[in-house]
Order: sequence, then C-alpha cells, then structure tokens
Amino acid sequence: MKKTTLILLFLSITVGFSQQNFGNQVGKKEVKKDLITFKKFTNTDGAISYGFRMDGLIVGPNMVLHTDGKTTFTNYNKDHQKDGTLIEMNKEEGSIELYTYRNDKKEGPAFKMAGGKIAWQKQFNNDKEDIKGYKADVVDFGYGQNSNGYNGFNMEKYDNDSYAIGYFLFSKRSFPIIHVWKDGAQYMGQCIQGLRKEFGVYFYADGSKYIGSWHKNNKEGLGFKIDKNGTITEKGYYEDNVLKTAL
Repeated sequence: MKKTTLILLFLSITVGFSQQNFGNQVGKKEVKKDLITFKKFTNTDGAISYGFRMDGLIVGPNMVLHTDGKTTFTNYNKDHQKDGTLIEMNKEEGSIELYTYRNDKKEGPAFKMAGGKIAWQKQFNNDKEDIKGYKADVVDFGYGQNSNGYNGFNMEKYDNDSYAIGYFLFSKRSFPIIHVWKDGAQYMGQCIQGLRKEFGVYFYADGSKYIGSWHKNNKEGLGFKIDKNGTITEKGYYEDNVLKTAL
C-alpha cells in the first residue's frame, strides 16, 4: 500500500465522533412484516424521489433528482430522519459534497470536491460548523489497533491502482469517503475499519449504480439498482450481496 501525503492533515482527535446510528435503521424485521414499500414520486418542488417508505413516510436509502440538475443520495432512519452520509452531486458545477448526518442534522466530518480538486473539508456539530476540527472516538468499532495510524482527511493510493479520498481513522478508510477504481467504478459513502458499511452509493463502470446499505463490502440491507438510462432494475432487501426480498 502506498500512502500519498500531499494532503494529509493530522487533525486533533477528541471523543464524540458521530457515525450512523446502526440501531435505529429499518431492517429485515420490517421487511418480513411487509411494512416496507418502494416508491417513486414527484415532490411539490418538482424533484423526483426514489426510495423506501414505511407508514407512508420515507425510510432507508433514497435518491432525489432535483430540477436544478443536482442529485442527492441519503439514508433515513426509522424516525424518518437523515442518518448517515449525504451525497450531493452537481453536474453543472462539477462538484460533489459529502456530509455526515445524525437525526436530521449535520453531525461529523464533511468535504467537497470541485473540478477534481478539494474545495474544503469541515467538521459539524449540531448542524453548525465546528472550528475545532475533526473528532474521533478512539474506541469506536474496535479502532485503536494501530496507535501510530493517522486520523483525518487524506488521499491514499493502493497497489491495485485504486485510490481513496476522504476521512481516515487509524489509517483505515472511514467516512465520508470516495473510493475510485482503475476501471472507473466509484464508491461514495461510509466505511468502518476500511470496509463499506451501512449507507453508500456504488457507481459501476457500465454507468449503473447501487444505492443502499452495506456490510463488510457486501450489499446488505435495503437498497436499489438503477441502470445507466435511469431505469430501476432491482429494489428490495439484500443479503450477502444478493437480492433476497424484492419490493
């Protein structure tokens, strides 16, 4: 593994880093009870939304095509609140913004890419920018294995010619993160201990994409696939990378 240090930022670490609330997500139990549906509808502002519903309200992975050309990907918890990584792509501007949300508020690290360059990286606390910078909980999910590891915003290149840019915790991909492969495939979203976990979007080299939940690099949980023409090809609950329950 090769490490690029040009943009490595050793930022201060304090307890309180916010990740997606794993215990408050819609899962297999709700699917088995037939409480979850998949809907496409047009919002009052003209935006087109694709995603899951429970009790008529939004839950789980969601994609919105806005009238101004922007596309937003995010996840909603059982309380119908944004929870996890939010990705906003602006084709006209050539920019991508990634935020961390908890209970409908920006809570944690974020960054923006514009024109292939880093526009900014920020930390949020209770929906406001936190000038203290990056925060991390060193006991979260077994972290701390590499006491000499780096924490914060970085770009890292790998032996398979892929690279990742975003936030790292103890030298492992964390969140939010963008991971790009040689064939053009990309992942944007959340990683835990270097592996895709919980919400994220995988853009395949053929132009299709998967918007949904992950566990240890496999599709796991609610999600849906869209081909390069914008047609939904799969939607439902995944287990071990396979669609088990279509919705």
